[in-house]
Parts: sequence; C-alpha cells; structure tokens
Amino acid sequence: MQNAIKIYLLALMLFSSSASCAAPLALEQYTVLAALTLNFARFTQWPEQAFANSGNNLQVCLVGDNALLQSFDSISGKAVGDRVIKIINSDKLRNLNQCHILFLSELSNSVLSQVFLDTRQFPVLTIGEEANFIESGGMVAMVNTDGKIQLHINLATVKSSGLTISSSLLRLAKIVGDN
Repeated sequence: MQNAIKIYLLALMLFSSSASCAAPLALEQYTVLAALTLNFARFTQWPEQAFANSGNNLQVCLVGDNALLQSFDSISGKAVGDRVIKIINSDKLRNLNQCHILFLSELSNSVLSQVFLDTRQFPVLTIGEEANFIESGGMVAMVNTDGKIQLHINLATVKSSGLTISSSLLRLAKIVGDN
C-alpha cells in the first residue's frame, strides 16, 4: 500500500505542467499541488494535542487566489487516517493556530516571515510553491522546475514544530536544514 502511494506521488510530481513564475499557476497545476498536499498529510504525524480543538478534522488552511481555493476542493472530505480533510480559507491570516497544514501562495517575504513567527510555536505544516519559501522559514516547498514538481523540505523547521515526516517521503525530497 505504501509503495502504491509512493508511485502515485511520483506520478503526480512528473505529471505537472510548467508555469511561469510571474503568472498564477493554472487550476490544473493547483489541483496537482492539492493532491501532493493530501499525500503530505498522509505522510506526516502531528502530536495528538494538535487535534484538541478540531474534532476528527485535519484542517488545511489556504492563503491564495480563487484558483487555489477551487482546486483544493478536490481534497476536501478525503480521509487521512481516522481524520477528514477540512478546507479553510485563511486569506485574512488570522487564527492560523487552528491549521494543521497551511498552504501559502504568492505572499511577500516580509508577510511570510511574520506568518512563520506567528505559527512557529504550533504544529502547523507550512507549504508553499516558491524556492524562497524555505529560505523565509517555510517547511515544504513544491517548486515547479522544468515542468516537474521538486520537493524541498526544511527538516530542522519541521522537527522544531513537533511534526514528523515519513522517511518514505523524505527520500523523494531535497532536504534543507539540520537532520
């Protein structure tokens, strides 16, 4: 089963089409990023107290345009273990501590830095789509390079938040930060 998920993840990474860095990603590419985010949820462990106020929901918060929000509808309600994905529009950048996953799209470095300061004491997996996302303090960047999605993971930041990412997924990524 785990090998099937790994193959699915690799296929999704290879499937994505290239997009201009200056233009927003197409709905199809955001749908691929949503599927990859679902797989990240399945390969990440949160401390049990992270779910104290969310019932059986795994809350995926989104900051981005309508295409991003629309494409992530495809994973809403999907099961992740005994939890269910709930999509939350967090464009106001408030109550980010309610998030288990925070997908950030097209924010300036200064805004990203503030978001990371606001969430660093919580077990929130931060995901972005630009290479500088990791440099700003993010955990996972899904970077489109020559039509393929490359995963970059800041392992030190992930660990400091109390999260654990499966070694199966880590093998597919470029690891940044101390192990």
